[in-house]
Amino acid sequence: MKFGKNICILNVGGTKYAFTREVIKDFPLRRVSRLHSCSSEKEVLEVCDDYDRERNEFFFDRHSEAFVFIMLYVRSGKLRFVPRMCELSFYNEMVYWGLESSHLEFCCQRRLDDRMSDTYTYFSEEDGRADEESRAGDEESDARGSCAERANPGWLERMRRTFEEPASSVAAQILASVSVIFVIISMVILCASTLPDWDTAKNNTVEEHR
Repeated sequence: MKFGKNICILNVGGTKYAFTREVIKDFPLRRVSRLHSCSSEKEVLEVCDDYDRERNEFFFDRHSEAFVFIMLYVRSGKLRFVPRMCELSFYNEMVYWGLESSHLEFCCQRRLDDRMSDTYTYFSEEDGRADEESRAGDEESDARGSCAERANPGWLERMRRTFEEPASSVAAQILASVSVIFVIISMVILCASTLPDWDTAKNNTVEEHR
């Protein structure tokens, strides 16, 4: 460590611990011992969350109570779970500081293994249910498609072609011819209704009815 004072302060979640450089060098926690090999503030910030050069204080935004139990392991060599704290959360703290599950006491190792097994089973069941729901959705979609096919038989297709494609069959040609005739008749009547004689004949018809 080529900077800072001889006394190093570790601030973990608001709880402070003071150590000398020599203690930091051989500290049992790998993340803490890495500070001794840092030669610049940039390298320090790769290990901790913040650094105060004036006070030579290293900040770690971690669980302070969990670190207390980890420090008890540093002193006594025995590592146990924090009461009322999730085993997996404490294990994440252990990994952060450079410890492994083998550092735990045997009873705590059993608890961690059981918790990991339960968590794995839970997520496996969740994934299985998700897969089943996905398959059920696909089957339902296929069923709707089959129902749609049954509800749309061939005679609907033939009727559509009869009305939309005059050259598809004789019936389609007849229907098209009749449609054209009706259109022509409608145009003739519309044109005739604008002639003066048409209005006169219409008025005479109305008078006769009266």
